[in-house]
Amino acid sequence: MTRVLVLVAALLGVTVLVVWLLSGNNQVFGSSQNHASLIYSIVLLVAVMSSVILRWRGSLSSAATYGAIWIAIFFALVLGYSYRQDFAGVWSRVTGEINPAMAEQRSPTELVLRKASDGHFYADVEVNGKEIRMLADTGASTVVLSEADAQAAGIDTNGLAFDLTVSTANGEASAARIKLDELRIGSIVRRNVTAAVSRGLSGSLLGMSFFSTLSRFEMSRDELMLAD
Repeated sequence: MTRVLVLVAALLGVTVLVVWLLSGNNQVFGSSQNHASLIYSIVLLVAVMSSVILRWRGSLSSAATYGAIWIAIFFALVLGYSYRQDFAGVWSRVTGEINPAMAEQRSPTELVLRKASDGHFYADVEVNGKEIRMLADTGASTVVLSEADAQAAGIDTNGLAFDLTVSTANGEASAARIKLDELRIGSIVRRNVTAAVSRGLSGSLLGMSFFSTLSRFEMSRDELMLAD
């Protein structure tokens, strides 16, 4: 008899919820199709609840405890989904602190790189589909790949003519002219990017042939902002 009373109370509670949702909330459940879908979902929920309650062999207090736990999980999921954009921003900031070279998407057109512990800015850049870590160097006249990074990006360096001199923050270096099919940092994508391969570099440089294609870039004390 107690289980039947609990079932009746649950059904009454669900009925009140349905009435509240459908009355004066047309802006949320605007169409009759939405109403029908909601009613179907609630009826299905009631059927499941009825089966669980009538088949439950434990104590009523245990059932109430488990029910409260499931309700708490449900509302936690709803809350997480509702604030997913805010959580995504927090997660992006945390990963940016852990890995400064990972671009943080501040807006659909803006990325931010955070300063590394050595005082420089680095970027994880996809070059022809291969991820390469580059030093952001506005003193470099062009994007410059080390020979190893160029080979990793699918560039045959054996046939290149190293007859070009490029300027970097560390001085001048001999290099060979190339074109990169694609260069990607987060949401910023550039194709047919002028670049060079240098045998004198241990790492690759993100230079002005990329930065000059941006609408703006700003360097502050701890951040480098890139705007598409």
